[in-house]
Amino acid sequence: MSAPSAFDVRAYMRDPQVLRPAEIEPHVMGTLSAPALDALTYLWAVEGTVLGQMRDILITPTHAESRTTAFLSTWSYEQYWLAETLHTVLAANGRLPQTPIDTALGRLRRAWDDRARPTVDAISSNLMGANVVGAHMVTGWLDTAVLTLAYHRLGEIEPVLRGLTEAITQVKDRHLCFYAEEAGTRLARSATARRIARTTVTRWRFPGTRYAGADPARADIFPLFADPASRLALEKITQTATAFPGLTRTRPVHHQCAPERRHVPSR
Repeated sequence: MSAPSAFDVRAYMRDPQVLRPAEIEPHVMGTLSAPALDALTYLWAVEGTVLGQMRDILITPTHAESRTTAFLSTWSYEQYWLAETLHTVLAANGRLPQTPIDTALGRLRRAWDDRARPTVDAISSNLMGANVVGAHMVTGWLDTAVLTLAYHRLGEIEPVLRGLTEAITQVKDRHLCFYAEEAGTRLARSATARRIARTTVTRWRFPGTRYAGADPARADIFPLFADPASRLALEKITQTATAFPGLTRTRPVHHQCAPERRHVPSR
């Protein structure tokens, strides 16, 4: 008999943490610095990719995992409203956000993803079976961990955003708990799942860089990680990732989050 799960998916579904535009504190409107707006614009673009992420996951055997799909149904609802709230903050500060422009390689990747990848991935992942789910859980954890750190740092750099960023990190913390528990359980019980996850993690990219490349992230997000405390936090993310079964000595975050030498003013 398997051990009982610590993460209560039913309770999570009954009580989503939804951030709505109407709940934004008035002092956030029209007061944000340019670096903060740049970071929020990037984060808005990433948080708004819910449909694409759901497509990538649900064409695989993960869609047959009732616990995972139940979680994702509420996760997507929370993500939708998070993106809407960020859009409202940006608009109130005179920023009409747009997603980063695709690179030439990114345009090819997008065409592949839209036309061929769903079929190819569906065939290959179904051959792997349920062992692919562990890899999805690890990459979900990685994406969420680095974004949570970005929100935390943004709240430190831009104090008027602290209430909003703290609310967002609370949402993200529950996501992290689910991903970590599922990844640990699934990787521990299958050598094939560990092999697939290891390959997937070595190919992991920072959220939002698949089509636009790394330059927008380097310009708008990585400066948030420039201080020593953030570097330590990134190292902790790496250490946690390598602690998942089968992922020893993988360092997916280490080489991707080096900030450019750009001053981010504190307020």
